[in-house]
Amino acid sequence: MPRFKNISIKNKLIFIQTTTAFIAVLVCCIFFVVNDIRTFKDAGNRKIYSLARIVGENAIPTLQFLDQDAATQLLYKLNKEPDITQAEVLDKNGKLFARYLREQPSGDSTNHKQELPSNATPGQLTARYKLYQEKEFLGTVVLYARLNDLNKIIVGYVKVASLVLLTAILSALIISIFLQRSIVFRLLRLVTKTKEVAKTGNYSLRVAGTGNDEIGTLAGGFNAMLEQIEKMDRYLKETNAELKTYSINLESKNRELEEFAYISSHDMKSPITSLYGMLSLMQQKEVVKPEHRHLFDLAINSVRQMQKTINALNEIIAFRKTLKIERQQIDLAEALEEVKLRIVDQISTSRAVIQADFSKCPYVNFPEVHLKSIFQNLLTNAIKYKQKGKPPVIEISTKSEGNFVVLEVKDNGLGIDMNRFKDKLFGLFQRFHTHTEGTGIGLHMIHSIVESYGGRIYLESEENRGTIFKIYLDNAPL
Repeated sequence: MPRFKNISIKNKLIFIQTTTAFIAVLVCCIFFVVNDIRTFKDAGNRKIYSLARIVGENAIPTLQFLDQDAATQLLYKLNKEPDITQAEVLDKNGKLFARYLREQPSGDSTNHKQELPSNATPGQLTARYKLYQEKEFLGTVVLYARLNDLNKIIVGYVKVASLVLLTAILSALIISIFLQRSIVFRLLRLVTKTKEVAKTGNYSLRVAGTGNDEIGTLAGGFNAMLEQIEKMDRYLKETNAELKTYSINLESKNRELEEFAYISSHDMKSPITSLYGMLSLMQQKEVVKPEHRHLFDLAINSVRQMQKTINALNEIIAFRKTLKIERQQIDLAEALEEVKLRIVDQISTSRAVIQADFSKCPYVNFPEVHLKSIFQNLLTNAIKYKQKGKPPVIEISTKSEGNFVVLEVKDNGLGIDMNRFKDKLFGLFQRFHTHTEGTGIGLHMIHSIVESYGGRIYLESEENRGTIFKIYLDNAPL
């Protein structure tokens, strides 16, 4: 059947019509041949039974007077009937009383049939006629006849049936070739148009469908589908053009904003530094009256906080300019060791324990500077926001999932109140704990890095139980 499915619909229709005609004619031929053979046998049975009755009526006196010679002479008169091969007269006890055997040419096996039982045998008819005289059973006449003409008749029927079948198949083939054209032509036109649409992407094409049959309905549905696709395609193109224009304008505005932020922060940095220096100098020389000391300290703290904000803003601007750099194959263990050397003082002071297992996936194709930035931000956050009186324990591992390297970082720190900060986890300048200093840009930078390179980041956290980061790094081939 799989081969039949791959045949063209034209050849399928021809095959179905021709096969149907062949089977129908074959069934009719078989019916007529079987019926004629049965009729021929019935006629032969009636003929031989009539002969048996005639012979039997004439054989009654021979049985009454036990005249076997007369009975034999009577049976031998059957030699004028060429189909009779054997005749027997049996007495009332079933014993042979008289017999006639037709002489056969050498090699003919008819003589051997006299030993066959008195019933129908292959290629032979049998007729029995019981003899009665005034209700007294005298015996039986048995005639055997061969069906010499049956084989000839069967062969003749087979020849005729074969000729009829051949004629029917040829006729059905010719007729089906012409009849299927009206169906196949319309289907092929639909298939051709479908291929053309798929190849060119021109959804304005239409199929000229005619008729109210299923093919016409299919063509109409196909045209309606093309019309809807054409409208949707036009809408998508217009929308994409608008989005492209909007994106270009947005990128331009973003660049302008970044430049403005950079220039502003750069221009503000010097005055703020000078202001902080002057305030510090005034604090050292104690020129401020004691009653104004509180206000003076607030001013110094505000200037210091403004400095941190400007520095963080400059860091973010510089960071965004490096987001699209080339990937390279990085040894995760080596990258982690370099980061640990950078923050060795923090690790030592906090007595942090860092456990790493990169055995399942030791390498990743990623920008080295950004991978180290991810490591450094996660490690410093875990150390900075540790639980009081409890050394931080940081567990790092990797595994492979499809085209991603999953970097998992788990700590036992203060954790995050997810009910409160769930929608603000990666916001700029977002802080979750205020008991220690911080800028609130670390998680924002990690999120920006990961998503810029086609990855994603998830975290699970519970207050005073720690945090688990799952970072999916797109491990695209170099």
